[in-house]
Amino acid sequence: MSEKIHWGEMTRVELKKLAEKTDTVLLPVGSTEQHGPHLPVDTDTFDAKYILEKACELLPDPKPPILPVIPYGVSGHHMGFDGTITLRDKTLHDIVVDIGRSVWVHGFKKMIIYNAHGGNTAVLRTAANTLKKDPGLRVFMDSGQSMEKGKKELVKSVNDVHAGEYETSTSLANRKELVDIDSIEKPELTFPHPSFEFNAEAPYFFNWNTDELTSTGVIGDPTVSNEEKGDELWERGIKTLSKRIKIILKL
Repeated sequence: MSEKIHWGEMTRVELKKLAEKTDTVLLPVGSTEQHGPHLPVDTDTFDAKYILEKACELLPDPKPPILPVIPYGVSGHHMGFDGTITLRDKTLHDIVVDIGRSVWVHGFKKMIIYNAHGGNTAVLRTAANTLKKDPGLRVFMDSGQSMEKGKKELVKSVNDVHAGEYETSTSLANRKELVDIDSIEKPELTFPHPSFEFNAEAPYFFNWNTDELTSTGVIGDPTVSNEEKGDELWERGIKTLSKRIKIILKL
C-alpha cells in the first residue's frame, strides 16, 4: 500500500506517528472565483492541491502531509462576475493562523503554503508573520514562483494575468474535460492608462476590479493556449516545487 499523503485521510494515530518522522506540513490555498466563461470557478483550488500532490510524488519518505485545501480566498475584485465567493482579509488570515496553531500543537514546526491565487498573497504573508511570533511556527510560501520560469519562457501573450494563455493551458493539461473550449475568446482589455497595463512597469500600485478591465472576466489571451504547453508548464513547476520542499524539509 502506498503511503498516505493527505492529512484528512489519516487517523489520529497515523498523524501522531508521522509527526515523529517529519516536522513539516503542506497547506494548499486556492479560491472560488470566476475564471472567464471557459474555466471552472475552482481552478485555483484544484491547482493548489494538484501541484502539491505531484510534488509529493517526487519526495522521499516520510512525506509531509497535505492539509485539506482552503477553497476560498480574497477575491473581491472578481465579484463583478457570477460564481465568485470571497473572504474578508481577516477571515482568511484567521483561518490560516488557526490551522497553523493547531498543527503546532500536534508536533509540526514548519508549514509550507502553496498559494494559487494572487489576491491571497498579502494576507498570507501577514498570517505567516503572526504564526512566527506565536507560536513560533516557521512558514514558507510559494505563490506560483515555482511555475514562474516556465511561464516566462512559454507564455508569450501580454497582460496574461487571469484565465488567459497560462491558466487555460494548465487547465487543458490537468482537467481538459472541464474546459469549455467553445467559450474561449480573446477579450478586449481596457486599462486606465497604458502605463498601468500588467506588462508595463507601472509607476505605482493601483487597485482594480476585474470587470473594470475586461468584459469577459479574462485578462490575457486564452485563444493561444494548448494542452502541450500546459503539460510542459506543470512538469517544470512540479520539479521546481519538489526541490524547494526538499530544501525546507532539511532545515
